[in-house]
Amino acid sequence: MEQVFRSYIASFLVLVSSSVYSSTNYHFISSDSLKPKKVLMIGNSFTFYWNLPQVIECMFKERNENITVDQRTIGGSNLEKHWMLNKKENYSIEKYEYLVLNDHSTNPLINVDASGKYIRKFVELAKENNSIPLIYGTWEYPYLKDISKNKKLNTMEILDSISKLNQAIYVPVGNAFKFIEESYPEINLYMDDNKHPSPNAIYLTACVFYAMITGENPIGLPRRFEGKNIDGKKIFYIITEKNIAPTIQKVANLITEDLR
Repeated sequence: MEQVFRSYIASFLVLVSSSVYSSTNYHFISSDSLKPKKVLMIGNSFTFYWNLPQVIECMFKERNENITVDQRTIGGSNLEKHWMLNKKENYSIEKYEYLVLNDHSTNPLINVDASGKYIRKFVELAKENNSIPLIYGTWEYPYLKDISKNKKLNTMEILDSISKLNQAIYVPVGNAFKFIEESYPEINLYMDDNKHPSPNAIYLTACVFYAMITGENPIGLPRRFEGKNIDGKKIFYIITEKNIAPTIQKVANLITEDLR
């Protein structure tokens, strides 16, 4: 497995040195920002926890970006499983301008060959359909930190490298987690299982996605967003503590400002 990943890195270095790899940034929101756009998020519980797709969409609407967000999510799933389901059920990727890929959180560290293979397959499919592929750079929770301390690269570095190799956009959520854990340890990012994201963490994740997709600064966004349930009654998708939201926004801006 280590050998497989080294081949990814070696391939990436060859691409850079030969100028085959282009560092050209995607222009996410162009001058026709009023034209409706759609995002499809493919993933697992790290995508659907605490209404992440709805929160991201609310952030777009708050800043008058005409972007809607759909999801194809299965708890505990990986991109290989989604690839097989797409063949059976057809995720209609051609309808979306952006495709977000969330592999199982353990795959980059312990099954990097499968992670790289199915990220590549989905990225190629996205490009065939003129969609912009974004790789959800998930975080290292305690279990993964124990694994990565004996590795040359951590989860975020692996996913970043795979993204570059496939000319996809890396969304540095895990990097933002790491920054907050080191600089603001009083902000809780985990549920009781020390794995899944807390509401604070989902707000952080949404701010990072907002910044990467729009190219805009998330500072000043509301700390809570509401919608309606299937009965048409008002619900809150997320409520972030008043004293924490500004810090989360600033971190999301800091982590993304050189990438967007």
